[in-house]
Amino acid sequence: MSSSSFTPRPQQPATNSFKVFRGILVGSLTAIAFGLGGFRLVNDSGGSMGTVLFFFLPFVTGLATAIVTQGKELIFASLGIGAIACTAWLIFTGMEGWVCVLMSTPLIVFSLGIGALAGILVRQFLLSMGAKHLVLLLTIGVLPCFLIAAKKIEEPSRRTPRAETITNTLVTDAPRELVWNQLKTFDRIEGSKGLLMRIGLPVPVSCTMSGEGVGATRTCYFEEGHIEERVTEWDPPTSMKLEITEFDVPGRPWLSFQNASYELTIENGRTVLTRKTTIVSRLSPAWYWRPLEKIGVETEHEYLFEEVNKKIEGAK
Repeated sequence: MSSSSFTPRPQQPATNSFKVFRGILVGSLTAIAFGLGGFRLVNDSGGSMGTVLFFFLPFVTGLATAIVTQGKELIFASLGIGAIACTAWLIFTGMEGWVCVLMSTPLIVFSLGIGALAGILVRQFLLSMGAKHLVLLLTIGVLPCFLIAAKKIEEPSRRTPRAETITNTLVTDAPRELVWNQLKTFDRIEGSKGLLMRIGLPVPVSCTMSGEGVGATRTCYFEEGHIEERVTEWDPPTSMKLEITEFDVPGRPWLSFQNASYELTIENGRTVLTRKTTIVSRLSPAWYWRPLEKIGVETEHEYLFEEVNKKIEGAK
């Protein structure tokens, strides 16, 4: 057989590579457009964040990406690239911090996946009907309208912030009067920083007090910003309650502090210090965020208790 009988084959690998590149590019741009554009559409000026942001927006983003991208591998690769790009933008522009991103990741990843699976089914249905033109219309025209409508529907439920009180205790052999004296001021707070503090949770560095008794002011300084407190109850060495009057610690508007208190009791000959902090949260769903908020506040409490123990040992 002569060599002239052979027919050159098309460059299939190169063609496939181009299709993969084009698919990921289109999918990634769609995910980024819906992620950042949707964030601006549903973001609340009052700082509240709810189900629409954490569930519906990533669901719609996954849905849109799957509609315009063919192939499960390309879809999820596009969503991964889009998620990284959106996260980087929100963090580097200061719109969100690492703590919020870390805590919200499970919700967002779950919703992106469900949206992608739904998008695959929608794409198959539309293509089986020969309705290719509906793909673009559905992605660009209809889904953003759904986001706006969902935000309007959710707004009434987000108008009332949620108050949560977190309580922790420290048990020590030190006399109650000695413990009381260590609570009023902290020249320097240097505890062991956990993961959340290392990635953005406020880190207290010192506390000062102006006067004593009801009406006195107590200022706690953080690595960035401070909290101003006013004494509303003063009963040494038993209890001290404080109202938060000023709060400028960098963070997100979805969380603020309302009040704090210290109570000292004697149980079985030992001093029990109870610290309570009441926060005001604008995050929902509460069933998801409440345990995470508790972890954050307890981290602050444990950091403070560590310093109290150091001061007690130094005062003995």
